[in-house]
Amino acid sequence: MENTEWKEKYPKKIKPAYAELLDFFQPRIRALFIQFDREMNERFNARNKYHRYLPAQGWVYGYGRSYGCELLSVSVNKNCFNVLNIAVNNEDALNNALSAAQKLYDGGFEEHYAAVCEQKRGDQKERSKRRMAREKTETEQMALTEPINPDKFNKFAWCKKVSRNDLNRLYQGEAAGMIDEALLDDIGLTFYTRCKQAKDVRGCMEKGQIICLHCGAVLTGGRVSRTGSVLTKSADNYTPLNCACGYSYTYREYRRSCNAVNMPGGRAAPIFDRFIQKWPLCYDAASKMLLIDRLIHECHTTLMSGAKGRSAGVNLIEGTLKQVSELIIKLAYE
Repeated sequence: MENTEWKEKYPKKIKPAYAELLDFFQPRIRALFIQFDREMNERFNARNKYHRYLPAQGWVYGYGRSYGCELLSVSVNKNCFNVLNIAVNNEDALNNALSAAQKLYDGGFEEHYAAVCEQKRGDQKERSKRRMAREKTETEQMALTEPINPDKFNKFAWCKKVSRNDLNRLYQGEAAGMIDEALLDDIGLTFYTRCKQAKDVRGCMEKGQIICLHCGAVLTGGRVSRTGSVLTKSADNYTPLNCACGYSYTYREYRRSCNAVNMPGGRAAPIFDRFIQKWPLCYDAASKMLLIDRLIHECHTTLMSGAKGRSAGVNLIEGTLKQVSELIIKLAYE
């Protein structure tokens, strides 16, 4: 049953203190609750520490020994408090509630608590093992990377994105019939080089290879194993791959960086691949502008599709998701 008065006084964002809970009760109910609280502590070693908010009842009070080991919960009403569907408003109801709690306790509470504690100990052991393995890996990695020049270790040079201002200027000029061919070439080439680099890099990474972003050499060794369609980390993800040009990378950080800067790929890869194929075949301003416009149109389509994920425009154009989305919509409808 909903307790409107209790919920109005203490809504979800206002968690009442214990003293405020006691003050809410009428004096007679308050005395019963204090007695119930004492009995729960002494009989069952169950503490009133696990508060939570329920839409129908408002703040309720769990009695137990941890969040994973609760014996029962108490809901609040000015004229009573409710324990295991018993409205406690007199001594008889209090004794009934304590008897119901005793049955629940005798039904295996201590065994459940022991199992919870054992699970926690097991979880802690596993966390300790993972921490020790991580620390060992980090120590081994430090030993491997110590001789590497830090100025040339995991330094990534990804092809830049297109400026929103430049793209907007290109479209404004085209609309006015005065297209800036130098700007057109710069934007098209930026799209092309970013898409091409991403395609080459991602293709190599799927084979456990990486491309040096400073000289273009293909480095092998940072391999990931594949089970079905799942990529699994291996120790090689942390082993530095040293290029003859002086730069070094770990596969793990290389892949992380590639994803962090939104290099083109994923489900929108066919869009980027089409641009890669067609850009070298464009020899005049009209065909170049048409190809760029088609790319923006496809970015707009991915934005408006409602499909999970971000617009492909974020992979190609500088700015936040909101800024890029606003520009794409503007270019699509102006």
